[in-house]
Amino acid sequence: MKIKSWSRKRISDQFTGRLKADGTPMSRQQIHMLRKKARGICLTCGAPAVGVYCLKHTIAARERMRRKLKYRRRLRKSASYVLARQVRSKHGRGHHLDRLTRGRAGSSISAAAR
Repeated sequence: MKIKSWSRKRISDQFTGRLKADGTPMSRQQIHMLRKKARGICLTCGAPAVGVYCLKHTIAARERMRRKLKYRRRLRKSASYVLARQVRSKHGRGHHLDRLTRGRAGSSISAAAR
């Protein structure tokens, strides 16, 4: 019988063998997310993070929660809006974050109408 050899070395760091609060072991996906968070990269795409997600996924999460909670108002002084404004001012007006901040209703309005 042939003994299986692993193609990669096992990672041993502060997250290896971690337990949840109830004493059960953490899943490999949870440990992977903790490692990404510790490295300072986005949990979704691996780009440099602003908090937990990159700016693109932070905006997407904000808009998703606005739809879920049925919020009509926008909190313009929140971190995601301020960062989006800074990025937009650096890259010019035609940046791809413009369409992410508009939401569903704004996407049907043509650029000429604005």
